[in-house]
Amino acid sequence: MQFMKRFYLLCAPGAAALAIVALWALLQAPTQAALEAGAASTQTTSAAMDLIGAAQPTPSPNCRYGVDALAQNQLNWLPVLGTGWYSDFAAHAPAPAVPAEFVQVLGVSQKRNGCTYFDDYSTAPPLTDTGLGNIIDASRGALWLIGNEPDRGPNPEDVTCKDPTQGNTFPEVYARAYHDAYTFIKSRDPSAQVANAGLVEVTPGRLQYLDKVWEAYRQRYGTTMPVDVWNMHLYILPEALPDGQPNGIANIALGTDPALAIRESGGNPANCGNHGIYCWAQHDSLAAFDGQVTAMRTWMKQHGQQNKPLILSEYSILYPFQDYDDPVNPTTCFLQDEYDKCFTQQRIAAFMNSTFSYLESAVDPSLGYPLDQYRLVQRWMWYSLNTSQVGQVSNLITDNLLALTQPGQAFQTFVLNHATYQNLRPDNAPPVTAILPAASSTATVTLQVRVVNSGDGSIKTPFGVMFYADSALTQPIGYAVVTPPLGGCERQAAMAKVTWSDVPVGAHRFWLKVDFKNVVAESDEGDNVISGTATIYPAGIFLPLLFRG
Repeated sequence: MQFMKRFYLLCAPGAAALAIVALWALLQAPTQAALEAGAASTQTTSAAMDLIGAAQPTPSPNCRYGVDALAQNQLNWLPVLGTGWYSDFAAHAPAPAVPAEFVQVLGVSQKRNGCTYFDDYSTAPPLTDTGLGNIIDASRGALWLIGNEPDRGPNPEDVTCKDPTQGNTFPEVYARAYHDAYTFIKSRDPSAQVANAGLVEVTPGRLQYLDKVWEAYRQRYGTTMPVDVWNMHLYILPEALPDGQPNGIANIALGTDPALAIRESGGNPANCGNHGIYCWAQHDSLAAFDGQVTAMRTWMKQHGQQNKPLILSEYSILYPFQDYDDPVNPTTCFLQDEYDKCFTQQRIAAFMNSTFSYLESAVDPSLGYPLDQYRLVQRWMWYSLNTSQVGQVSNLITDNLLALTQPGQAFQTFVLNHATYQNLRPDNAPPVTAILPAASSTATVTLQVRVVNSGDGSIKTPFGVMFYADSALTQPIGYAVVTPPLGGCERQAAMAKVTWSDVPVGAHRFWLKVDFKNVVAESDEGDNVISGTATIYPAGIFLPLLFRG
């Protein structure tokens, strides 16, 4: 066995990224050649980028597929790969002008002095008008991830606890941080969507961390934790040594029972597949991958959250492929699994293809998201475009940022060969109320509907929304035209409005059909109709005042 050198998680910009101990510093810091390549890449000319674009096919952006980008000079590759969303593990505005959705990540950390944790937290940027407030105002409708892997604490050998790792926040403190961030964001932008922090992985220990967050929120605020979009990370990593001590890889989740931790195999292939053990060889196991997705969806259902979307905002292969004797058929490398196999780029590309196929097709009516044909996961994000830290084997572009790696080619090919589709859906037709004007027998009201596209490709054709006074859709009230584009994955919405005149006193139902002339080719034409109500009160009736908290 060649793999028994020790390695540890390091605080890469947001990723659950692995680092090797000082005896092999190559993964702790880039080589001089890599530094020079990185410096050169920041000076990439527009002519060079034009050459990249000309040499590579450009798929239509697919909103389900995303990437983590660790530098702005990597973003030219987003349209080449066909990605529809990305993150750089930070919150800022304005987002770069690229054809992909930028996802905001608010940093959350528990305050501490060395190994002494205080019952308080900080955010980056701070929850102030001049800090986070300005970013919210410039990013209306954004998706916000509150924190990044807060469950992971310092490595066991770090007796001073100076290792910043990730959010390093106990569940009870994270619950308060989430509440304050959610409230701050929603008060300034009700159209924003807010998601929880992705934990390092989804294991029994991590689910206990999530349970503790959920219960702490309920006890403190008297209500369930409001989450618009549930978020997870997925790395198949052991959390403890064979003896149960924290291992420095995923580590035991803060504030959880150490007995729940998934242990290392001890290098023994006979332990692979045993309950409570993750082998190195399982780091790219599709069965273990499915197990974590199913566990997360099961937890959501148990907590009344099945009707929420689930995103996978970070995953890939982190175990290193270095010091190999052959890049295609190696017999030795820095890290081998229990079966003497290395984590080559070919192996990473195969893992990517299998997980992409799984994510596209994994459906379960008992667990999945009903508005997405019961798919288990709605969107996913690969780590990363290019990192000089651990996870390099999963890089999609080369260090000089001028070519796709083998995993990058696999990514592009999969997206290019997957035709995007569109599906319009009326999301909500709010009830309408009005008081009959004095000396009038009828009133005029404004009807409206929120329209979304639940497909994975953007709609680029104008379409109409017709409102009707009958369920047979034979008595038109009026129509509105929605102008493109309308992005997919329900991340954008259009409001269609019409005026309904001569409406008498009483409660009246109305119906509407999205794309009533069928100009948009949709995957499901059966979900385009919805109904609503308009109620007219006699003159002299006073409607109650409603205050939004």
